[in-house]
Amino acid sequence: MLPRFICLLLLWGSSCFGFKSFQQRIPNGDMVPHSCKPNFLWHGLGHENELGGGARNSFGLDFAAAGLKWTKELCEKDSDGDGRTNGQELGDPNCTWKENSTPETNQGLSHPGVCEPHDSDLCKPKNTWLNCELESFKCDAIKSPEVKNLTIRFPNTSVPNFETNYFCMTFDLPTDGDYHVIAMTPVIDNVNVMHHILLFGCDSDKQGEASGPTACEMGSVQCNTLFGAWTVGSAGQCLYHEAGIRIGQKGIKRVLMQVHWNNPEMRDDYSDSSGMTLHYTPKLRPNSAVMLMVGQWYLEIPPGRERHAESAVCSKEDTHRLLTGPIKIVRALNHMHYLGREESLEIIRNEKRIAYVTNETTYSYDRPKFVTISPPLEIQPGDEIKTTCVFKSKNKKKTTFSGRGTSDEMCLGFMVVFPAENLLSRTCATWRSLSLTKLYRDLNPYGCNITNFFNLSHPDTRPLLEKLENNCKPFSICLEECKEVVKEVRKHPCLSGDVGKYIVHRAAQMFNGDFPRFLSLLQSCDVEMLKDKQVQRLTNNNESSGSVSPRRHLELIVSFLCVTLILLI
Repeated sequence: MLPRFICLLLLWGSSCFGFKSFQQRIPNGDMVPHSCKPNFLWHGLGHENELGGGARNSFGLDFAAAGLKWTKELCEKDSDGDGRTNGQELGDPNCTWKENSTPETNQGLSHPGVCEPHDSDLCKPKNTWLNCELESFKCDAIKSPEVKNLTIRFPNTSVPNFETNYFCMTFDLPTDGDYHVIAMTPVIDNVNVMHHILLFGCDSDKQGEASGPTACEMGSVQCNTLFGAWTVGSAGQCLYHEAGIRIGQKGIKRVLMQVHWNNPEMRDDYSDSSGMTLHYTPKLRPNSAVMLMVGQWYLEIPPGRERHAESAVCSKEDTHRLLTGPIKIVRALNHMHYLGREESLEIIRNEKRIAYVTNETTYSYDRPKFVTISPPLEIQPGDEIKTTCVFKSKNKKKTTFSGRGTSDEMCLGFMVVFPAENLLSRTCATWRSLSLTKLYRDLNPYGCNITNFFNLSHPDTRPLLEKLENNCKPFSICLEECKEVVKEVRKHPCLSGDVGKYIVHRAAQMFNGDFPRFLSLLQSCDVEMLKDKQVQRLTNNNESSGSVSPRRHLELIVSFLCVTLILLI
């Protein structure tokens, strides 16, 4: 009896968890959208349960009959009877895909085991098992009679026909007393475009900033205290029973709500009026809480990788800068996009990990896991917070960078912490190897005063622009005298190493002022200077060895010709 029980247990485990490996045996097996939950993926492709395990759907039965392999016969079959072959639904219309190769396309994918459209007359009888319900919200605290609620939402607003759209609007909060927000729930109007919502507390309660839906970036100068978040798959937030977010006369009086619309089809007929409901109480809790964001702001994920890791550290120097005393973590959320597979947040003290805040080994963008930490986990000044993200880019043909769109990637962690008064900043992140906390809070970090450097009228940096203007011509031929000036200017600490890369990255996002011109002058001789290096390299090799091997000589000539071709183009 016992061996039989063990066999059944193993079979059950394989059914529940084996689909991760099966995904790799199917073209685009980890990218198939849910049939009736927009912005969700179907992870257990061969099962009726979208997360895997349990009864198989029609495609799962056919996949099993094919020996759990992608065959030409399986590809040409229409498992769900909706008029499209399995290959057409999974991006392999010509049935040429082989395991560990890149599918012909990853656009227009659909589920080969769910008849679609799922609610059509043809498909309804076939899809009686299909579950289109979203997760329900549970928070007993909001049932108390004194708890009030306030819903803030956009008026009905047209969604621009771009893939990625960020819009912001500010709202007044109650000021007739002092309150703690103890829970937040989403009000989602258009599920086809909603990606996430962020709430930022404003330093000023004055009108004048984004009084209506306005295109925006993350937060603003006046509204930068992150205190609430919703993302696809979440039913809401229920705060720790000893902490709340302070609003009212002695707290946040005005909030900026940022909405991210994801419109990959770039349709122009969408509109949305989504928002959030804040549940708040006049019975103040012992502590006021805020949200702390950590992570890596620069990502460069090569294509075709089974596993690619990125990390960031909020260093002990950073926590000394940001914390005036210990803080406690009560809730946490990992955040990556669709390439994300694993993410962890660790607390390190005296060079040793003392605890994981989060440790998701099976991350799913569609199923965000708000981790409740009980008892609360303490962070002390001098501790480190390490963020590690693992991505899978097997089906990507191009490098993926960090960015706001779902086709870009992120590596961030959000933690609800208290007491709020012990935290001087709501962000502790890095850009490559740079601490953004150090970069913006120290007077002269890395030998570079970044504020002064971006102000090209400053007496320390104006001479750099003048030298370039007097010797270089942007978008034109490279002047010989420009090369030497560029070499000299690039010795400046603000243009060296990762600091220099960050400056150029920021400058590339500017469209007004002197800095775009400064950047164009600085880069006006890049190709010619690269060509000079190749020539010098060839000369040095000849002088040092007396001769160069035929193969090496050919490599140098090809390199030289490539640079010359770039120059001519």
